[in-house]
Amino acid sequence: MRSLASPHVHQSHRAKTRALKPFRTTLRALSRTENGAGHDAVDAFCSHLEALSSLSRDFDEELDAYIARVLTSAPAITADVLCDLAIECAGPTEARSADREEARRCANARGDLASMANATTSAFHRLGDVDGCEITVRRMRVAGAAPDVVTFGLLASAMRRAGRVEASIRALDEASIELKRGTRPGRKKKRVKMEHPDLVNLRVLYDDGSIAAVFKPAGVLTHPAEGGAATSLMDAALARFGDTGLSDLNGSDKRGIVSRLDKPTSGVILLARHNAAHAKLVTDFYQRRVSKTYIVLVDGAPTDERGTVTAPIDDRPATSEYKVLERFNSASCSYALVRVKPKSGRKHQIRRHMAMIGCPLVGDTVYRKGRAKTLNAKPPACVAEVLSHGKPGTIFFLHACEVEFETDGKIITVEAPLAAEFETLVDRLKKVAK
Repeated sequence: MRSLASPHVHQSHRAKTRALKPFRTTLRALSRTENGAGHDAVDAFCSHLEALSSLSRDFDEELDAYIARVLTSAPAITADVLCDLAIECAGPTEARSADREEARRCANARGDLASMANATTSAFHRLGDVDGCEITVRRMRVAGAAPDVVTFGLLASAMRRAGRVEASIRALDEASIELKRGTRPGRKKKRVKMEHPDLVNLRVLYDDGSIAAVFKPAGVLTHPAEGGAATSLMDAALARFGDTGLSDLNGSDKRGIVSRLDKPTSGVILLARHNAAHAKLVTDFYQRRVSKTYIVLVDGAPTDERGTVTAPIDDRPATSEYKVLERFNSASCSYALVRVKPKSGRKHQIRRHMAMIGCPLVGDTVYRKGRAKTLNAKPPACVAEVLSHGKPGTIFFLHACEVEFETDGKIITVEAPLAAEFETLVDRLKKVAK
């Protein structure tokens, strides 16, 4: 359970309790102005928490970690109080007319509410408060935030950690039913032909019966696309582990898949062998307890041998640490092999952060602006040859070389060597640079 004492509390318990009533009176007006007077729903939520606790959110602090810190220092703030704040900040979640604009606002409100619901549930999970998790999930569901795999994963893992194993199993059973709604029922699984050699002989890098780590080759989808027939990593995993050897918590089309790598990305990917393991992994990923390291080949080279990129992505804080492993410079080209450790998990974070420092990934046509467009405009034959194997933007060099996670009280580190084609290109670039 959470501690009730903290030197950060500037008001008495009774004073904070009294402060909640008038605060709620003005909350509706504040949250329903255009973007909360310059803030979106989550920012407004954080502003209100700061007003109640006198604690501000650090720039790179995840929302659930901030809520947990607030809960620890301000015991008057309960699960019900947090839910009230989130519901008011999100605004109406059900449209009262057929107006498209109103429907869009309500859809956004449901998304904002779901984000705050998961962050609040995670905060209580961090503090070992299972009751807080249950209250949050129940209140938010009634308010219009549909639980997702993260919601159920947080709740089930909190219950299991507290020794409520049967309740955890029931939560996972409910999740399996709930999360399958809206999927394609009764879709017959087609037999797929494995053509990629790394799918025919799936490389299992680690397997303890609960969590498996496998190698995903570049150019292969992590899981089947909607309506697509292309072979995916999940097809290979099903062939290797069988239908009952992977979690179905996230639906039959994403068996065992907890996180994904983009199609052009190679390297280590974790699979959940059963639903309890899936819940634990989802929780650890959400709470940033899983550490991943990548190797990238970039055009140009960072000025410093190592550094940190701290720049928001999609208005959310993001940080990446990097170290230059090797430089390949000649009279006509400049490349670098860089090791990158993202401290947050934003969409395309490494690609975007490398581009921000003027070193876009080789082959990446999306995040390449200004001077970066002219970098290595005439690449050496070894690079041009590899890039010619696909359409522009479909081949770039991003490899998940290492993943670190906790299981049964032990820290496990799994490594994956560079894919053969990536390593061959690096060897050829060394010769070009001589």
